[in-house]
Amino acid sequence: MEIVKKIPMAVRIELAERIVDLILNSKKAELMPSSLAKTILYYWQRDQLTSDTGIEKLLEAGIILEPEITVTMLNELKLEEIARMVESLLKTAK
Repeated sequence: MEIVKKIPMAVRIELAERIVDLILNSKKAELMPSSLAKTILYYWQRDQLTSDTGIEKLLEAGIILEPEITVTMLNELKLEEIARMVESLLKTAK
């Protein structure tokens, strides 16, 4: 996902924490593929959730489980361009 490269490192820690909370509190957890959950766990155990791949997998999970909340979260973190890109991806997927 090229959009991940546009997320500044300064914002990635808060974004990762917020998406992890979103995932853990989601009532739709069964929608997340087990392979994605394992990948996130792998990066979490190695303290690499803020890496390009870690953020990419977290965003993927957020979009699968709670797309509207994920977009709102991106906007709250002043990542409006990323939020627009995600919204565009969601519209294309429908």
